Amino acid sequence: MSVNTFFQKLVPVDKKFFPMYEHFSELIVKAATAHLMIFNQEDSTLQKELFKQLRTLREIGDDLSEKLFEDIDKSFVPPFDREDMNLLTTKLYEVIKQINGVSQRIKLYRPKEIPVEYKDFAQLILRAGEQVKLVVTELRSLKKPNKILKACKRINEMEDEADDLYHATISNLFKKEKDAIELIKQKEILENMEGIMDCIKGVSDIIKTIILKES
Repeated sequence: MSVNTFFQKLVPVDKKFFPMYEHFSELIVKAATAHLMIFNQEDSTLQKELFKQLRTLREIGDDLSEKLFEDIDKSFVPPFDREDMNLLTTKLYEVIKQINGVSQRIKLYRPKEIPVEYKDFAQLILRAGEQVKLVVTELRSLKKPNKILKACKRINEMEDEADDLYHATISNLFKKEKDAIELIKQKEILENMEGIMDCIKGVSDIIKTIILKES
């Protein structure tokens, strides 16, 4: 038995990280909800409030990630591998950062029209964000990972669905949009929305790695 393993049996696992990760997942759901509302909101004043809300959520996520990094470094007996905890923190923050990035592009680019498929994409992002919350909440039960693995599988399926939606929407854009500048704007917004799904899948992948190590 190694010295580290010996001490881990004597000292309780530091459980303060679970509420912090759960808070992060709640921020993601709030951000994904606001993101969807932007596509459903035609009132420019209310849209501006949503842009501000997303920026604030990104700032909260930034502060929370810094706090997590500091506490992970100081923790005597973390609940799982430090490197994986740092990577999970990074991946969770990337989701919020990417969602805010999409909203800021909409704010700055002011596209003349938002294709209906973008709303479908935003709805898919929210559904995937809710699965992230479920996965993170279940981190307390790593020894019974069935719920986590099912949610990770659903995230993977949603990511595949997002890929199909992305390609179909890009095809329609090139067929319908004749204004080159508008095409560039809409294409970049869509590419960054796909990036959100990639980030969410990144959360799922690192959690599956954690399960594998803890099993």
